[in-house]
Formats: sequence, structure tokens, C-alpha cells
Amino acid sequence: MKNTIHENGLGSPEETLGQLIVLSLESFASAESRHVLTHWHGMFELIRIVDGTAHCVINGEDHLLEEGDVCAINRLQLHRMYCDVDNCMFLRLLVDPALFAPYKAVYQRYLVPVLTDESFAHVRIAKRDAAHIVHTMDHMAEANEMKPVAYELELIAMTHLIFQQLFAIYQNAKKKDVTPPSADLVLFRRMAGFIHRHYQEKLSLEDVAEAGSVSKSKCGQVFKKYASQTPIEFLNLYRLSLSAEMLSSSEKSIAEIASSCGFGQQSYYNRLFLREYGMTPNEYRGRQRVNTKLQMS
Repeated sequence: MKNTIHENGLGSPEETLGQLIVLSLESFASAESRHVLTHWHGMFELIRIVDGTAHCVINGEDHLLEEGDVCAINRLQLHRMYCDVDNCMFLRLLVDPALFAPYKAVYQRYLVPVLTDESFAHVRIAKRDAAHIVHTMDHMAEANEMKPVAYELELIAMTHLIFQQLFAIYQNAKKKDVTPPSADLVLFRRMAGFIHRHYQEKLSLEDVAEAGSVSKSKCGQVFKKYASQTPIEFLNLYRLSLSAEMLSSSEKSIAEIASSCGFGQQSYYNRLFLREYGMTPNEYRGRQRVNTKLQMS
């Protein structure tokens, strides 16, 4: 989706809802799962499994999702998806809470309690209980594809319906025993955040551990627990993922991209990229350009 809703209303007709509501149908095979980094963001996320099975790891806990299941992930929670079967397909809905901000009473009463509750990281909604949300998400995907007259209003309305259901689910979930975020989870976010901010610099394991005020061994244990990677593997994969985006969207040379993403030597960058993506950066750029042309034709 490309449209944007500004806080004071809709943008121009050429714009769409893209900053506040992002809806995407995605799929990947098990071999591609390694590219998915543990991450967090400020949007509320819903995952609806369309075909196959997928794992959603949230704050270090692995949850198996089957066809028809829905997983709701609160904002700022660590998570990543991976697939251990031949292929899986899922519908992803990202909603910026700012969508509800103009309705101050509603926002304060129904959104703020959920968004600020650190003990409410996620909820897995089994197929039998998720029928209404599944139907609404599928309807949203159809409207986004067909784009009938004033479909943006329909997407906004259906997003509100989904959040009404989610608030009811949240109230039921709060009746159960919950635990606040662990100290290790907070520590991981601090060290991963350091990597996000300083990836262009020359970083070592000592630097990452120092950002968390812990030993190198403790740093490694925390990354293994929440990212299933060493700190340096996490750093390199983050750099590679940023470089892949630049290869697709910019005209910078491969040497420039390697340098701007924190790789001191292009040969080292090329070797890591080939190992991770199964092709050279130049081959990857060529393939992405072909795919773009096919989509536009």
C-alpha cells in the first residue's frame, strides 16, 4: 500500500494509507527464514496464517502458528517469523496507533491500556476464536487489491472493528497470570538498539557488551536467547539486510553500499552476501530490477 493518512485527514488522491495501515500478503520458504532478524517497531502487528505453518518468536518464546491462526503482537515487542516447512504464506497487518489518536476519549480508554501494558506482549488466537478477525482481514486484503470507490474508508472502518475484537481478547487475557518483561529482555533491546544506531562504525563484541554493561559471555547468552545468533552474526545480518534494501532502491555502487553499511572491505562484504543470499550483490541487484520490471508490466 502506498497511501498515507495524515493526522489532519487524508492526503492527496495519489497517496494511500501506507504509514498508518500496512497490509501485505507474504510468503517465504524455510531457506529464506535466516534473513529475518529479531526486531521491534512502534506499530501493532497481526499475523494471519493463510497456508502452511510458521513460527513466531516473541520475546524469545517460540509459538507455532497453523493455517487460520492469528497472532496479535503489541508494539515494541521483540519478534521474528520463520518457517521450517517448504513454504508458508501469511497476511500481515501493521497498524500505527496514531490512526486512533484523533478520537481522544476512545484512544485513552481502549488503546492506551493495551499499548502501555508491558506484560501484554502478544496473544495467539486459535482458529476457532479468530473467525471474525480472519474474515475482516481477508475482506481488507480484497478491498486493498480491488480498490473500490472510497476503499480507504473501508480499510479504516475494518481496522476499528478488528481493534474492538482485540480489546475484548485483551480483557480476557488480563484475567490470566502475566509476568513483566525480564531483565535479559530489556538488556537485549539495549544492545540491539546500540547495533541499530552504530552499525556503520567498526564494532566488536566488546563494544556491544559494553553497551549493555555486561561481560562478553553474558552478551552472547542474551543474543542466543532472543535472536538465536551471536552478537556479531546479528550485526552482520542487520548490515546485509540494509545493503539488500539499498541494492534494490538506490543507484549507489556496490563499494559505496558496502562502506555505508559498515563493511570495511568490499571483498568481505561480497563473501558474506554470497553466503547469506546465495548470490553476489551484483546478481541480487539484477534480479531485483527484473522483478520490478515484471511487476510494472
